[in-house]
Parts: sequence; C-alpha cells; structure tokens
Amino acid sequence: MQEILWHGRGGQGVVLASSILGTALSIYEGKYAMSIPSFGVQRRGAPLIALTRVSDTSIRRRDLMADPDYIVILDDSLTSTALANCGHEKPCHIIVNSKKPAAELNLTDWPHLTIVDADTIALKVLRRPITSTVMMGVVAAVTDLVRIDSVKKAIADVMAPETSPRNIEASEAGFKAVRN
Repeated sequence: MQEILWHGRGGQGVVLASSILGTALSIYEGKYAMSIPSFGVQRRGAPLIALTRVSDTSIRRRDLMADPDYIVILDDSLTSTALANCGHEKPCHIIVNSKKPAAELNLTDWPHLTIVDADTIALKVLRRPITSTVMMGVVAAVTDLVRIDSVKKAIADVMAPETSPRNIEASEAGFKAVRN
C-alpha cells in the first residue's frame, strides 16, 4: 500500500484532489483506492489534510494515521507541518507548490523533492489560484502511480462540465512542468 498525504488550506481543493486521485486510481488504473479527508468546521484558508491510499489489494485501514510515501503541499507555508507528518521508516517524496527554492523552504537536505510553481500555472490556466488539479498532474508525473490520462478522465467525471476542461488543461500543465 502507498499513501499520499495532501496538505493545504480550505478552498484550495485538497479534499477534492484526494478524491479525484482516488477515482482515477480505482476506476481507470484498476487499483484499490481510498480518500480520507480531515476537516471540521474550518473556514476558508484554515489548514487541512486529506489522505489517499492506493493498493493492489483491498484496503481495510480507514484511519488517518499514515506513513506517507508522498506528501503534496499546496501552500508552502505548511511545509514544516507537513514534514512532521513524514514517517521515520522511509524518506517520503515531498511535492511542494512554491516559487521559493529548496533553501528557502529548508529542504536542501531532503532526498526526494519536487518543487513546482503551481500558483502561476493555475492563474494562467484557471485564472484563479486554485492549484489542486495542477498538483494532480504533478503527482502523475512524479509518482508513476497514475497516468495523466486517468487523472484527466477522473476530473471530467467528478467536476462540473463547465469547469472540467480548464482543470484538465491545468493538470496537463502540471504534468508537463515536471516532465519537460
């Protein structure tokens, strides 16, 4: 089983990204997947997390306790919080939305790190600073857990028809930002 732990703020699409990734993995990749959000009565902008589990066999765990393989951070101000959630058994891969270099994020010694300026991509494609679909494309490029085509199909399935084309374009841009 592999785990992807998403960190972001209310309104950034963290819960939606985890859910869409789970849909892509289960429906289009033939894997078992589970999305577990953790939020309460937070308002827009409050920190929250979501966990996506993926496995080739049935997943029985439904808790939020995780030893993540990947941590996806949609707001770089949450980097130190996210690092506290990275398990000690294995060095997880950190994927950060930021304009800052690794040194400014205190991640120069991190063995597995991907930094992408998803805000700029989202503003260009979506005309809004909502980076969740951009980061799903980045996850597809970095992890090889899911194909970008599966992510795009899941976005089309889950999101409204009037918003899905731009969000599909945003995920492709995130994918290309890593693969080019």
